[in-house]
Amino acid sequence: MSERMPHAALEAAVASAVGAGHGAHVAVDEVHRDGIDYDAFLAHRAVHRIRGTARVDGEPVPWSLVEKVTEGPAFASPYLYDNAEREHAAYTSGLLAELAPRVRAPALRGAECDAEGRITLWLEDVPAPARPLGADALLAAARDLGGLAAEWVGRVPHEEWLFTGWIDRHGQPGAVGAGLAVLRSRHPSAVARLGSHLDAAVPLLLAQHRVRGILESLPQTLCHHDAVGANVFQTEHGTVLIDWESVGPGSVGADLASLLLASVRRGDASIATVRAVLGDALDAYAEACAGVVPPELVRRGFDAAVCLRWKLIVDTAATLASGDPARRGSAPAEEPERSMDELVGLVDVLIGAAERTLG
Repeated sequence: MSERMPHAALEAAVASAVGAGHGAHVAVDEVHRDGIDYDAFLAHRAVHRIRGTARVDGEPVPWSLVEKVTEGPAFASPYLYDNAEREHAAYTSGLLAELAPRVRAPALRGAECDAEGRITLWLEDVPAPARPLGADALLAAARDLGGLAAEWVGRVPHEEWLFTGWIDRHGQPGAVGAGLAVLRSRHPSAVARLGSHLDAAVPLLLAQHRVRGILESLPQTLCHHDAVGANVFQTEHGTVLIDWESVGPGSVGADLASLLLASVRRGDASIATVRAVLGDALDAYAEACAGVVPPELVRRGFDAAVCLRWKLIVDTAATLASGDPARRGSAPAEEPERSMDELVGLVDVLIGAAERTLG
């Protein structure tokens, strides 16, 4: 799709993207938009790759940007708009300008919030790597996330807009009762695939207050809180993390749990790959934190953050009981049986973390 006559804010973003110097005349005659599949279930949010040719002092220069638009609060849900406001604040405050030696956010080229509250970000277009993530990519991301954690331990910002509800978002305390009912129903299909894990998960749900206490007692740092594979872009200079809508304080190890556990659940990595690199990934993260956080606390933080994801086993058991096909969001063409194998394998990781955390 193309449009003509871009407005002044977009022209300024394009000028930043092409590196036009002060005083240079930049004109954008046409903009081509291609939709990017991004959280399609969230209404009133649109993400496009926009591109075209700008004339910089008369010379044609190609450009491309990622344009992320969230409608104002009259249309977007409070959850969605809160996330959009947080990412806008994170970029425009300068917080994301210098994160860690090998971690960065896409460069901000322009931002706008109009009179109706419609928020637009124009961001650097970072080339997407292959999916699912392989072992090398996971290990590199684990090391760089450890570097991010080490950089911010003991000096987490206190801005009111930072996200602080990450434990409740993952631990879902209001859903524990319904989760226990699913586990205790012991549907034959769930028992056949999950076996003793159904019983092992019950004390995990009942001990979520203990899990919270462990996480809150650990060293706190600045976390991305959605470092799932789809948001991790490897480059020759390190890791680029996109979608900073949940940035805020969190425990060491929390982002590593997102990378390794949530990536499999979404379909951004395979359980076989995660199993193969799990120990090395923990070591890589801990080595990046050396001298700042002891490795045993990194492991404790990772395991406890994994324990927050108890809903994995409940949802897997419910899918088995219903007979509905299993699905992983980033792998829509995957055979349902393969998806179920991936989820059941991930349950093993969850229960292992629960055993180490709760003893």
